[in-house]
Amino acid sequence: MNEQKPNERVRLHAATAVLAAVWFCWLLLSGGWNPLPPRLDHSLDLVLGLAAVVACWLVAVQGWAVFPHTLSMERLIMGALFFSAGALFSWSTVWSFTATGVSAALFALAARLTLAVGFLFLFSRPDEVMERHSGQRWQAFLAAFAYTAVVGLFIHMVATVGAEDGTSRWRLWWQVGTGVTGLLDVAAGVLVWRRWRQGGSSSLLYWPPACLLFALGQALLLVGDGSRLWGPLYEMAGFLYVVRAMYAETVEKPYTELKQREQQLEMMANALGEGLLMVNRDGRIVWMNPAAGRLIGAAPGEAKGKPLFSFVSLARPDGAAWDWKQLRRVVKRLKSGEVIRVEEEPFRRRDGVCLPVGYTLAPVMENGTLTGLVAVLRDMTEKKEKERLEREREQLDFEMSLAANMQRSLLQASAAADLPSYVDIGVLSVPARVLSGDFYHFAVHQRSVSVGIADVSGKGIPAAMIMTLMKFILDRTVHYGTQPHVYLDLLNRFAYDYTEPSMFVTMVVGNYNEKTHAFSYACAGHEPALLYKAKTKQCVPLRAKGCALGLFPQFSFETQSVVLEPGDFVLLYTDGVTEKRNAEIDDGFSVLASMLARVNLDQPAAQIVHELYEQIRAYHRYEQKDDQTLLLLRRR
Repeated sequence: MNEQKPNERVRLHAATAVLAAVWFCWLLLSGGWNPLPPRLDHSLDLVLGLAAVVACWLVAVQGWAVFPHTLSMERLIMGALFFSAGALFSWSTVWSFTATGVSAALFALAARLTLAVGFLFLFSRPDEVMERHSGQRWQAFLAAFAYTAVVGLFIHMVATVGAEDGTSRWRLWWQVGTGVTGLLDVAAGVLVWRRWRQGGSSSLLYWPPACLLFALGQALLLVGDGSRLWGPLYEMAGFLYVVRAMYAETVEKPYTELKQREQQLEMMANALGEGLLMVNRDGRIVWMNPAAGRLIGAAPGEAKGKPLFSFVSLARPDGAAWDWKQLRRVVKRLKSGEVIRVEEEPFRRRDGVCLPVGYTLAPVMENGTLTGLVAVLRDMTEKKEKERLEREREQLDFEMSLAANMQRSLLQASAAADLPSYVDIGVLSVPARVLSGDFYHFAVHQRSVSVGIADVSGKGIPAAMIMTLMKFILDRTVHYGTQPHVYLDLLNRFAYDYTEPSMFVTMVVGNYNEKTHAFSYACAGHEPALLYKAKTKQCVPLRAKGCALGLFPQFSFETQSVVLEPGDFVLLYTDGVTEKRNAEIDDGFSVLASMLARVNLDQPAAQIVHELYEQIRAYHRYEQKDDQTLLLLRRR
């Protein structure tokens, strides 16, 4: 649409130029056609002269008035130029009442030549915008006045000489000046056309036809006879184009730019996530964006021109609506120019929905009088939901920390047991999250010590709950017998009956006898325990048949045993110690044995476990993805 309008204007101006040129050619071929009687020629010249004066003064006044707002040198020079031309045309009209008319013709020629030279100068250079207004307007128009006075004095002297010597000399001067003026008009028309093609203002499109009409008018004045009537008419048509160009530049262009900026601002406001609306002094909605429409429950087109409080009402925290006294207090604050900001307040829509809304009210003042307000509305529903979720998260974190403390206390209760002199035990458990799915166990009996380690499938709260239950049951059932497979059988029944089908537990339990020095052990799908022989400094896996707890209601677990020599130890561990994400490991036992070889084994069990854990951390590149638990039992 915007591309079609300039094209339509180009075609229209081109058609006007062609029509003017065709009529010009017909006038030349016909020898001039004058439909008016000779007695009206002078009257028509007078009317056209006055019209030219009016057109020039209109452009001059427009240039004077617009310059302070645009600071455009081109507009200022254009106004001063038409000021001089208007003054010269005025003198021409006055002198047209003399007998000879020499001065009138020369004043008219001077006015036309002034415009032609001025057009050529203005259209041959880019426009300049002044930084500030500091008397340039008076300087330009005083210069134009001085120029007009000098030209008028010169013409008066030349006209006096011409009257004394006859009219042949000044007639030649007039013809030469008229011809030069026409050529200058053509050149100015070409320059302004090129300037428009290079991306100039759309108002420049009116200037090429104006310059063409001025040039054709000069040509008709040179021909004389019947064509002399049409010269001023062509010239008057050119002045109409000039006035139209000034109207386009002064009125249409600012209006178009204002509409474009208004559309841009509206697009920006519509893209905002916040609601924006304007209300007049009567409380009626003038404009609002779609976000505001969603908050008040009405489309922008539906709400425009209607009272704001017909769609929404402000409610106090207790749910009661505002009374008019409160509203009057708000209006009083707005009248004083205060900007009101409210973090959150309930908005009750006409459909009964109540929304938490934060808003800012900014008064619109004219001459100290409140004429309306601009409201910025923010839907606080998402913020309140985030705050609620944050509170719940903090509460959950607090509860998790309590559960973690209870879990640590439960495990530390075992670690706090007094150990007999014939064994040394070291244990370490590091959860991947706040709660752990691993657990360990050791208990001291009359002539033996029982130990165990387990890994519940999964992590977090479900695994921690199962871990706690299994630890409790293990602590209570360990006294029922010394054979480890008995413990596993009892725990398997519980896990199968009371845990989810998708959950299971792997475990290793063992019992060291002080009298026989035998270490009896049973395994439920867990990693094999590591036996370190102090004499040979070898690591041997301790394997036993068994599946994970909770998969089958019954399973025949087996107990194996091995004799521990002084200095030998058994290391129990969970899969988080040896398993590595995104890497294939053929034998986790070998990995653990290689790490153990880099540890000083002459130190106490607790120190061995902590030093081994540092090796494990380095192996995992200090990124823990699973719970990690170690338990070491050594015969002294």
